[in-house]
Amino acid sequence: MDENLAKDFVAVWQSELTAMAADRELRESWAATLGLWAQAANAAAAMLPHDPAPGSPRAAQPPRPAPAAAASGPGVDEVEQLSRRVAELEQRLAELLDRRDADGPTGDRGAV
Repeated sequence: MDENLAKDFVAVWQSELTAMAADRELRESWAATLGLWAQAANAAAAMLPHDPAPGSPRAAQPPRPAPAAAASGPGVDEVEQLSRRVAELEQRLAELLDRRDADGPTGDRGAV
């Protein structure tokens, strides 16, 4: 029984393929489709990097740009130094404000 089923299956596909081969419009559409596939494959292959065959002269490569320099910016030491300086200035300002308050409202405002 399985053998008859297999023979029928092959016979159906043979008749279908024969009918498709005889159909001019189907042949033309398949030819156009395969042509588009071939163009797409060629375009994709052109984008791939090509390694030269061993022993063949290698095409001259354009010079590469120099690597980028390290990012500029303050380092940890500079940030710590600035933090200390800001703390010193805040302390000095607090002392000046305390001195002004100690002199009272009629104190000498010109001396700093």
